[in-house]
Amino acid sequence: MFKLTYYRRIQLSFLVLIFIPLIVVSTVSFLLIRGSMVEKLQLSNENFLNVMTDEMNKTVDDVTFASHFIVNDANVRANLKSFADTKRINNYNDYVLFTQIQDLFNLINTKPLNNNIRMYLVNRQHFVISSGTENLTGMNASVTQLMKRVDLNEPEKLQWLGMADSGLGNRSYYIARVIYDSREKQYVSVLLVSIAESYFSKLLSPVEFGKVAVFDSSGELISGNPELSLEENTESGHNVRTFRDISKSSWKLVYEASEKEWSGQISRTFYTGLIVVILLFLVFLMTSMVIAKRLHSPIHKLQRVVRQFGLGNLDVRLDIKGRDDIAELGRTLNTMLDQLQQLIHDIEQEQEQKRVMELEALFMQIRPHFLINTLNSIKCSLILQQDKLHSGIIDSLMSLLRAYLKVNEPTTLEEECKLLAHYVDIMKIRSEIPLKLEIDLEPKTKELIVPKLILQPLVENAIVHGFVDHPSPTIRVISRQVAGGIRIEIEDNGSGIEEETLGRLNRRLMFNDEEDGSYQRVGLINVVQRLRLTFGEEAAMTISNLQQGGTSVSLYLPLGIHHVFLSGGNE
Repeated sequence: MFKLTYYRRIQLSFLVLIFIPLIVVSTVSFLLIRGSMVEKLQLSNENFLNVMTDEMNKTVDDVTFASHFIVNDANVRANLKSFADTKRINNYNDYVLFTQIQDLFNLINTKPLNNNIRMYLVNRQHFVISSGTENLTGMNASVTQLMKRVDLNEPEKLQWLGMADSGLGNRSYYIARVIYDSREKQYVSVLLVSIAESYFSKLLSPVEFGKVAVFDSSGELISGNPELSLEENTESGHNVRTFRDISKSSWKLVYEASEKEWSGQISRTFYTGLIVVILLFLVFLMTSMVIAKRLHSPIHKLQRVVRQFGLGNLDVRLDIKGRDDIAELGRTLNTMLDQLQQLIHDIEQEQEQKRVMELEALFMQIRPHFLINTLNSIKCSLILQQDKLHSGIIDSLMSLLRAYLKVNEPTTLEEECKLLAHYVDIMKIRSEIPLKLEIDLEPKTKELIVPKLILQPLVENAIVHGFVDHPSPTIRVISRQVAGGIRIEIEDNGSGIEEETLGRLNRRLMFNDEEDGSYQRVGLINVVQRLRLTFGEEAAMTISNLQQGGTSVSLYLPLGIHHVFLSGGNE
């Protein structure tokens, strides 16, 4: 029960090397970063407060600009003076004045004011002109209450009236400025500026920790957390409290947070994570003990089977039960043992076949030499009889036999074409056709090293398939140096190939498609495989019909650093 098995060592290692260091590192990390995180959170909220302060300063500047524009413009003051006692628009002159004053608002709105700012001009008869297009029915009732807060004896300066109902279903903060006529010693209009409460609420929302609020000079809450007050509460414990004065206004931005709020979330996250780690550890410990017992038996069976197979019992296999990972491992092991057994059997057969082939190769080496010696004797007899035609054919045949004996040795393109000439001489006698072979090799390509007898199958195909009852068959071999390699063309003036067959052959040559087995291991497939073994996978063969009749087989041989010319050629 208490034997220190492999599985128990894993459990102990997990406990000592993973869990305990994890707890220690987590605790130390928490103690080290808590202070820095508090500072970073404070700095982050300080940045938010600075952004809020800048935004409210900008809003106050916008309001100040608009009010200065109205007060200091002589034409505006004249229009407001003429419109000062108008109760309603009764005639065309009143309409013209009303339009000119609204145009003033449009001019002010060309400066990008905040969307939450609305401006109203109220004359001495409480006739309201709005900077927007909203319905002023509800606003008229609020104007009477707002005008009571306005000190008409304090012209030419902003008066901070405080929060009030806008009459449109929401609350706004109002600012007033009395427009005064110094000649008549009385005011002509009052400019009311409203800032919607939603503007302040949206501005204060980014603060995640602590409480924030905006107050006016009287301590009235404009927006923010209602639990805050302008005066500091000394009974609330150790708090971080920050003030911001909004320039050119009576507003104060107040931020307050307790140390518990700053560090509480970090502590809660740490303790929650610690509890989760402990619970997971206990679950893992119990689960691993159950799994270890279940794993022990099948692993022991795996060891026994592998040991017996290594001792020579090739038929031993594991009895598979279930569908778990161990069962899958057992199936894989059985498959591997089957493959090893088959591989051993194949190697034994291969060694036996190799011995037989070696004996056959020794025997086959005797027969070509015997044939060459015999043909040489016949050639000598024909020369003595002055039979040049048949002695030349015998000479060509001997050249081909020597080439077959050294088929694995490379040759030059020029020598390969000489072998083609010998082959054509033989085929002319054998097939009794007036076959003509034309060789056109670019000098730079003559010394290109190519596999021996690489062109013969192509010429043979042209003779066998292209020259049935042809009066003057001709085969041309052309080589040219192109970008990146050599291109060799074998052209004939035969009957050509049907388009369907041509397409099938090209697919077979390009993709090694096995659907057409008529050229397997011989002919065209043999040529393209030897080219790719020699010049790489970029080597290609394509077949096409010539416009004037006949067929063209094009070989592209890429030349890299591994493909060179014989001495005297070019790379």
